[in-house]
Amino acid sequence: MLSAENLESIGSEGRRLVAAARQDPHGAVPQYPGWSLSDLASHVASIHGRTVLICRELPQKRISAPALPERRNPIDWCEETLSEMLVGFRETRPDTAVWAFGSEQTLGFWERRMVVETGTHRWDASQAIHEEDQLTDRVAEEGLEEVGTLWFGWLGEVQTLEVNATDLGMLWVYGEGDPTASVEGTASELVLALMQRSSSIELPEDWASAVDSMAQPPKR
Repeated sequence: MLSAENLESIGSEGRRLVAAARQDPHGAVPQYPGWSLSDLASHVASIHGRTVLICRELPQKRISAPALPERRNPIDWCEETLSEMLVGFRETRPDTAVWAFGSEQTLGFWERRMVVETGTHRWDASQAIHEEDQLTDRVAEEGLEEVGTLWFGWLGEVQTLEVNATDLGMLWVYGEGDPTASVEGTASELVLALMQRSSSIELPEDWASAVDSMAQPPKR
């Protein structure tokens, strides 16, 4: 059984995203110019749909995320894949070996990845319906952990950075050796800055450039 706290976060944030999309399906998503909330729902459903397949098929090699089925409402599909994914997680063990990004090739990786994926895109959806909100503590903590275990290796040559989440009382150091730069703030604002989103945090110049160069989701 995977983490009850993480599964609760995925379910809650996923339902909030679906609710926002139903409120204004055609609403523009500020994070992704040209996307509507329906587009965002379709993107999240596709990612959740691949995770459903990973839970069911336990692939050892990369598999593709499914596309929106013909004549399906993307918001309905998002709600459906969220439910299926939660069932899949509850019926599997976190140490089960599967294909995953990075070095940790287990279903536990996908549980934590979906906490961040779902929670961050829920924040995107909230911005689209003009709800000024933050990431939850669970999403923000997993997001800051993920920067070190996954994304840091894709940033290229950046200085060692100390990140202080003042509201959580937690520190992260990204890189080797003693930090040569530091930033502090709430966990939510730190994660938003590190994930190319609007934030009060000002990253060091090399980090800001590296983060900005990371790819965005493809336009549907």
